[in-house]
Amino acid sequence: MIKYAKLDSEVLSAIGAQPTSFSELFSPSVRQECLVIAEAEGKHPMDVFRILDRRLQSLRKLGVIQHVKGKGWIQP
Repeated sequence: MIKYAKLDSEVLSAIGAQPTSFSELFSPSVRQECLVIAEAEGKHPMDVFRILDRRLQSLRKLGVIQHVKGKGWIQP
């Protein structure tokens, strides 16, 4: 979706061949973009991490990224 394009781009640029943890992905720029999306959706500011989690799961389902159990996210 277009409203997630910037967030997806930032997330994908942070993920490489080595596993990247959720906390590493939730950098200030990603957090800010999640906050913008949360405000547009009327979500509580304390729930901004859920926006990132939702996008990670969507990208995983599309086959763009994979989760390595206990280590983090990678691009296949």
